[in-house]
Amino acid sequence: MNPVARVVSTVALAATGFFTLYAFQTLPANAQVAIHWDINGVADGFAGREALFILPAVFALTAALILLAIKLDPKRANIVRSAEAIGYVAMGLVLLFAVTQSAIINSGFGEAARLDQAAPIALGAFFALLGYAMPQIKQNYTIGVRLPWTLESEKAWDAAHAFAGRAWISVGLTTAALAAIPETVLDLGGAPIALLLGGLAVSAVATVVIAYRTWRDDQRRRRSATRRRAPRR
Repeated sequence: MNPVARVVSTVALAATGFFTLYAFQTLPANAQVAIHWDINGVADGFAGREALFILPAVFALTAALILLAIKLDPKRANIVRSAEAIGYVAMGLVLLFAVTQSAIINSGFGEAARLDQAAPIALGAFFALLGYAMPQIKQNYTIGVRLPWTLESEKAWDAAHAFAGRAWISVGLTTAALAAIPETVLDLGGAPIALLLGGLAVSAVATVVIAYRTWRDDQRRRRSATRRRAPRR
């Protein structure tokens, strides 16, 4: 992981861990915290203060599984070559976790349990960061667009990640920009999240198509080259 990503991730994790423990010790035993939000960013599910540890546990388990997968990846050398880009992905995940956990903590202290503006801004920024990192990730079996065609052909891998990167940057920045508009100026409701989900769905389909077509064309070129090299009898 590059130094910037390492420092930011470490500080965010340490701060989130500190405030989680502080909240658990400070909140009364019967306190309720938000654990679910609807598409408009309004909390609609609550649980006791023990729920403060749900997200950290899920995050820690997910991180452990990813690290194990990286350790066992046959193309681990490519992951090492992609360390800087993957560092940004890890930083984005940590910051997204920190923002979400902060909302859960704040809800326990009676602050408005709303994420109607913060959630799309955080998610938009996260996917824009992923989009920046995607083209720099080398072919592997753990992180990235892992399709049969991208895992077989490096050209298909590169083409799929280049397209997905551009698409996610566009969708992410647009989502964050729309969500940042104050309600007093323009009330968009759940439009930013809807835009994000729709954009990701369309980009996912297009990425699959691009990966397949690039793989198909690559296979055709290889067969053609093999035939040309074959000795004539």
